[in-house]
Amino acid sequence: MVKNPQHRVWSLFLAFLLVAPFAFAQEQEDFGARMGVSAEKRLWKKLSVGLGEEFRLKNNCCDIDKWVTETDASYTIVKRMFKVGVGYDLIGDWDEYAEVFDFKHRFNGYFVFKKDVSRFNIAWKSRYQLTYKDESYGRVKWNPKSYWRNKLNLSYNIRNSHFEPYLSFECFYQLNNYKGNVVDRLRGQAGVSYDFTKQHSIDFSARYNQDIYVKKPERSCQLGLFYTYSF
Repeated sequence: MVKNPQHRVWSLFLAFLLVAPFAFAQEQEDFGARMGVSAEKRLWKKLSVGLGEEFRLKNNCCDIDKWVTETDASYTIVKRMFKVGVGYDLIGDWDEYAEVFDFKHRFNGYFVFKKDVSRFNIAWKSRYQLTYKDESYGRVKWNPKSYWRNKLNLSYNIRNSHFEPYLSFECFYQLNNYKGNVVDRLRGQAGVSYDFTKQHSIDFSARYNQDIYVKKPERSCQLGLFYTYSF
């Protein structure tokens, strides 16, 4: 009896997703969690807007890390292939010593190019982001911070299934560092999304962050759980 190849892909992916956090835990400096909810609305055939809230924990999920309010608007130029968008995030970083949130304002513009190859989907997201920090909470050496982020995502559409596993890799390139611009962060992520209906879906993931070419590099692994309502 020959097993279905899709079942093999699915089994291998689930095994990786479950084992990855424990493998990373042998090297990382921190383990955390990300949780969030979001809503997406299609205003017209090609124009969509979104609003989301995200909450993060750090220090082995014992302390508050930050919360993020996200807004987004995107316009599809070529259906299922190319879209552009802009967004704004209000970020509150928790200061455990002063016991207050340090606020940052992040603006971004991006484009996404997608391509279907058999049952796989390859997506490239390129984003420019500019982050302003409220300097009333303390001195800031580098403000605002400007980055060019590039992310490659590979997902697999399992036949007759509501599950869709994916893998992604992202790099962060500085654009206005007064000491010189470098790629200072790499990010890898493995996850799976599940569509209950066309309106309701959840996403579970394991994310690994690695700082590079900085004086005090940090490493972390985060488990994420997100719910999305589309209408």
